[in-house]
Amino acid sequence: MKSIILLTLSSLYIYAADAFISPQDLHDKMKNDNLVILDVTTKEAYENEHIPGAVRADVGQFRKKVLMHQEIRSEAEIQNIARSYGINNDSEVVLYGHGKAKELMKSTYIALSLLAHGVKNVSILNGGFTAWSGEYIDSSDETPQVKDGNFVAKSDAKTLVNMDYVKEKLGKVKMLDSRGYGNYFGTVISGGVERLGHIPHATNSYWQDKFNKDDTVKDDEFLEEMIIEGLGLNDLNQEVVLYCTGGLEGSANWYIFSQHLGFKNAKLYDGSMRDWGNNNDTPLTKYKWE
Repeated sequence: MKSIILLTLSSLYIYAADAFISPQDLHDKMKNDNLVILDVTTKEAYENEHIPGAVRADVGQFRKKVLMHQEIRSEAEIQNIARSYGINNDSEVVLYGHGKAKELMKSTYIALSLLAHGVKNVSILNGGFTAWSGEYIDSSDETPQVKDGNFVAKSDAKTLVNMDYVKEKLGKVKMLDSRGYGNYFGTVISGGVERLGHIPHATNSYWQDKFNKDDTVKDDEFLEEMIIEGLGLNDLNQEVVLYCTGGLEGSANWYIFSQHLGFKNAKLYDGSMRDWGNNNDTPLTKYKWE
């Protein structure tokens, strides 16, 4: 049975073959007119060195403050942001960071923001700028002139869910907590969250376990073992709700499940624990593996 499931999951890598693009494949596409490269690093690091033609993208542009948490901006706002980066409906978008803290998560969050609003072709550079500079000497310190794109946004209502949805689905669908183990078990407080613990019935699946130390994605066999044996997920149509501290960690898991593994019903609770854990009427579980 396991080998059949592994084969089923493996077939999905064809479906999402470009979820993580190699430096070689990106280099081969550099002259494509529809290519848009987004660098998610700091302004200083970007101005010092970046992939030629890359435009700096700030993850903060994609988010708005809602009470004590942040959420992805509206359809109209995402459309305007995407256009400002030169994105058209037929654009191929590649995101990358420079290996700094949180930059891989920033890449996945921006990718999710674009994909959830209708951008069809989005990839993340496997290994980021470090992998690129390890293979090519091509780099630039010049900021390219960007012509506004004509992208027309169309939101996918199935990707993002809120607190009410999570309450309704408690114990009914698979929920994965993307934070570290201490945050999940309630021994370590999450930043910006008042209460300890995790959403009842959620299973811990730390986002970083899917990546190597150099920000490359783990190999297929490792991921398949983790998903099938570790999490008990063997149905690609099964609903999976991801959450974390404030959306970024969850977006990394969502990207792996949805874009790399091909789970068709993966969702992100964007408000996550900064929404759930800062409300006194939401249940939490501590010190219990479920």
